[in-house]
Amino acid sequence: MRNRIKKTKLIYKFLIFILPLLLLSIIITSITLSRTSYNYFLKTINQDYRNIIKSSAGEIRLYMENAQEGLESLALMMAATKLDRWQKEMALTAFNHIAVEFMSVSLISIEGKEIVSTGREGSEITFSQSEVFKKVLTGQNAISGVMLTKDNIPHIHIAVPVLRLGEVREVLWGKLNLKSIWDVLKGITIGHTGQVYIMDLSGRFIAHREIDRVVTTPPAKKPDIFKELRGSDTPIGWIEKKEGTKFYCLGVHIPDFDWVIVLSQPCPEIYAYIYMNIYWAVLITCFVCLAAILLGWNRVKHFLTPIHKLHRQVQTIGQGDLDQKVSVDSQDEIGDLGLAFNEMTDSLKKFVSREVETARELAHARNLAVLGSTSSKVTHEVGNLLNNVGLTLSILKGETLSPRGEKALQIIEKDSVRVREFIHNFLQFAKKPELHLERESIDRIIGEVLLIHQPDAEKRGIYLELNWPSNLPPVNVDPRLMYQVLNNLVKNSLEAMNGPGSITIEGRINRDYLLLSVEDAGPGIEPDILEQIFDPFFTTKGKKGTGLGLSIVKTIVEAHRGTIECQSELRKGTTFILRLPLPASLPFNAPPKSPFRN
Repeated sequence: MRNRIKKTKLIYKFLIFILPLLLLSIIITSITLSRTSYNYFLKTINQDYRNIIKSSAGEIRLYMENAQEGLESLALMMAATKLDRWQKEMALTAFNHIAVEFMSVSLISIEGKEIVSTGREGSEITFSQSEVFKKVLTGQNAISGVMLTKDNIPHIHIAVPVLRLGEVREVLWGKLNLKSIWDVLKGITIGHTGQVYIMDLSGRFIAHREIDRVVTTPPAKKPDIFKELRGSDTPIGWIEKKEGTKFYCLGVHIPDFDWVIVLSQPCPEIYAYIYMNIYWAVLITCFVCLAAILLGWNRVKHFLTPIHKLHRQVQTIGQGDLDQKVSVDSQDEIGDLGLAFNEMTDSLKKFVSREVETARELAHARNLAVLGSTSSKVTHEVGNLLNNVGLTLSILKGETLSPRGEKALQIIEKDSVRVREFIHNFLQFAKKPELHLERESIDRIIGEVLLIHQPDAEKRGIYLELNWPSNLPPVNVDPRLMYQVLNNLVKNSLEAMNGPGSITIEGRINRDYLLLSVEDAGPGIEPDILEQIFDPFFTTKGKKGTGLGLSIVKTIVEAHRGTIECQSELRKGTTFILRLPLPASLPFNAPPKSPFRN
């Protein structure tokens, strides 16, 4: 009975703690998504409207510029040639046949008399009284306001001067059909009621879906907004209120013709989509919250099984997985037991890690001690043997031996040298190197190494290259040991290359380290071998190698508090990268130049 009561308390604790958080998370997430969707919607709508209005302005500007350039080309042709009346009429007719956007084209004298025409302009316009005609007489192109024909076709007049010797002799007068511009506006669909129209800066409609509004005057507020549009290179938006409805308007000025393109759409239509989304978001959130409450109450007994969970996790810990954590979110005895298990596993894990590390350090120290002691004894005994062998060899060299004896003597002498070199390398590996640090420019040491290997490299057609920037600073190194490191790496690169190629040594700064790379164009190293190249006594040279060269290199570099790594790719070459720490507060003085520097 008591267990049942405690289990019921756990259920209530879960419901009281989890359900409010769950509901709050759902509500906050819904509000955040709705707000984000709203902001993104406004941004998208604004960008779409700007794209529409810019595209419309570009299309209209292109249409007008093409028409005006066509008249200018015709004016230049007529100014450059002397034509009689019939030839002029043929030229205008041919132009009008090509430029079908013009309803008619006329040639007018400077007195305002029609010379020739492809239409009947003279019966409709008194040219001498037209402001457009007065402006074109000053040598400028002129454009009239929008007019309607008897058939309600919108058009404008474009006048272009015909100049001879810098003076206006005649005027080309074109009647341009604006139906193409109206077709552009009609093709733009913005919702159900949105539209795009064109006005001039006086407030007159130039193009509108409703043709009877072309000659009407806009509200008084628009000229003020048009002044702002005239001074701006980008579209400007504003809100208008018509008959109790707010309209969002976006306008842009076309400076070439002093026209304003306006996009207008009712605000309720713009926000209808986002308001519908918000409505559905609220409705879905309410349903989700209600479902969470019902499901939480109905299924909580199945999800809350802390005793079983604790049992499973303790079993996992008992199998040796000390990274496993008991997670019982409760303030009762089960929760305290889970915390106790976690503390126990943390303590046990730390203890095991500490013991393992201590054992590793002791084993390493013991191995080094044994290795050092053994190496000293071996060196002493083998050294005495080698000395005796050397004395014996010197005596035998003075004796007369058979060819077979001479060959045996050479083998013994060669093996003695190899054993002596192995003992020397083994001692270097077994003992931690004693550093005699000096502030040294690495490129000087590299230059000495390259100077030694240059003759052999030239014979084999191998190019030794040193890329060492002049601003690289010196570092604290033991010159003798660092020479051994670089000599070993360059020697290995030369031995790895089977034919002509290049070996490049490069230096650069990386934060607080000097990076030195030795790159060759050899055959590369197999991936399984690459993992073992720094292991002691591992060699790919057979009897010719001791397997201690790269191990000693790594020991020396690490003694300098640096690191070394090898990167290799088959048939592309191998690169050794050394990272040496830079001295603190070290000025970047130029090191002496090396004879191998480019």
